[in-house]
Amino acid sequence: MSRQQRLNRPALIPNTLWRNRVFTSICINVFLIWGAFNAFEQIVNFFFQNVQNLTPLQAAMRFLPAPISGALANVLVGLLVPHVRADWMVIATTVVSCIAPLLLAIANPDWTYWAVAFPAVFFNPLGADGLFTISNLLITSVFPTETQGLAGGVFNTISQIGKSVGLAFVALISYQVSQTSGYEDKQSPAALLEGYRAGFWFMFALCSTSLLVSVWGLRRIGKVGGKRD
Repeated sequence: MSRQQRLNRPALIPNTLWRNRVFTSICINVFLIWGAFNAFEQIVNFFFQNVQNLTPLQAAMRFLPAPISGALANVLVGLLVPHVRADWMVIATTVVSCIAPLLLAIANPDWTYWAVAFPAVFFNPLGADGLFTISNLLITSVFPTETQGLAGGVFNTISQIGKSVGLAFVALISYQVSQTSGYEDKQSPAALLEGYRAGFWFMFALCSTSLLVSVWGLRRIGKVGGKRD
């Protein structure tokens, strides 16, 4: 891309995009958060069915809080964005997202749904939806009009790649831990639980890394929604 720019030729994704600290930070964040978000929904479904022995319908019913919290996150961000600094909102929603995999990593399968699984399922979408909404506003604030479409396209592409990569890594980790567990039957609920817990810890690490990136990369960005010089 640098060579293309030096020769005054069109560059599909100019390197100047990545020189913007805020844009680079939100791209790293969306890669990590959406990776954890997508993997969480898959692994917690396996947790419900393979460990707690719930039927597919029972497992599906336990996901009902997720779309509600996702909708609430978007509404609250829309109401708060003119009044609260964007970095504070991203950090707050990311902290809440960190709680979701942490709760399942320490959960006992014998605990009731309301004790741990309910708040985990409710908290999981908050970081992904909040970050996505705020990031799109940030893109309109840090780039000129002619670059916003390209930056938005790159951001959305990275979010989709993050979902795939996150799920692949979590599935691999969960499988390997289950296969190397001390249980003779590697498909038993106890063996699978060890793998799922390792996957949840990995998701927690992804969310925590995103939190650190937010603290560093989005510091002092202020409120969003208006143009910057």
